[in-house]
Amino acid sequence: MSYQLDISFHSKSGKGVPVLIRGAEASGWLAPADPAREVNKEAASAAEAACSAADFKCADKQFLAVHGPSGPLLVAGAGKGLSAGLAAEEWGAALYRQMRAKPFRQLRLDGRGIAAETLADIAAGALLASYEFNRYFTAKKKPTEAAKLIILCDSPARIKPVWSDRQALANGVSLARDLLYEPANQLYPAEFAKRCKKLAGLGLKVEVLAESKLRQLGMGALLGVGQGSARDSAVVIMQWLGGPKKQQPLALVGKGVCFDTGGISLKPAKGMEDMKWDMGGAAAVTGAMAALAGRKAKRNVIGIIGLVENMPDGNAQRPGDVVTSLSGQTIEVINTDAEGRLVL
Repeated sequence: MSYQLDISFHSKSGKGVPVLIRGAEASGWLAPADPAREVNKEAASAAEAACSAADFKCADKQFLAVHGPSGPLLVAGAGKGLSAGLAAEEWGAALYRQMRAKPFRQLRLDGRGIAAETLADIAAGALLASYEFNRYFTAKKKPTEAAKLIILCDSPARIKPVWSDRQALANGVSLARDLLYEPANQLYPAEFAKRCKKLAGLGLKVEVLAESKLRQLGMGALLGVGQGSARDSAVVIMQWLGGPKKQQPLALVGKGVCFDTGGISLKPAKGMEDMKWDMGGAAAVTGAMAALAGRKAKRNVIGIIGLVENMPDGNAQRPGDVVTSLSGQTIEVINTDAEGRLVL
């Protein structure tokens, strides 16, 4: 995962362009309640005048760049106010988009008086918005000033566990994105399983079932999909047992077709490159399991992903073939491009 943003929490003022949060017209300044506490009176007056001159309505996720006599500052609209959850994440993402250009690459957000959960959600939204997948770019972008978001809060110690929780969630989302964006020649079943095994470091119990074990178990439906590939199929079982021993686990099952040509029922060439995304379900399950472990969730959850490639070689499954599933049910394959139901 690659984040383009550094976030830190402090109780005292620091460097960076100030961010002044203002609600809809009747609400006035939200944070800081007195802008002159964060910037000098001259800058606060300039911000007030700029809002009036621009007819700035302070709607949610609306921003106004102000270049006053004391330097730049950013007025951030918050509509009826800021609250924790998805709305705060979206607001944070919108804030990060303002940081793409100078002089706003480093911002100082005065969040004193705002709930720790809300500030953590804003930070998580900004962090996720800064995600980039640039692993395979050979033409490097010209280095830019690092984006930094300094958040002033009443108690950095109090926000630390809340932020740790949000970071774990963001990292799970970003792991799923990483898996999804990988090309199929780099992320095939064995490599996907290898990356899952690394999650044992978070406390997950990870078991990989190889083809020999799948045959022994009688998983003929999944094996039929992958038999045309030069790469072996696999099933990965990830367990997070953070709840009581007697608690029934929640099961998450994900489709992991690392590439889907359609098999003998071959897809059209146009758009086939997108079929590296046919493992999106497995990516989502893997990211969710990583997030659960990172957050030390007090719940028992099992994640299971079936990893295959659906390829059209001389050993590939044919339309009309009959396979036998783990439950002993026989299935006639009419279209080999309907492989997802066989994997699941």
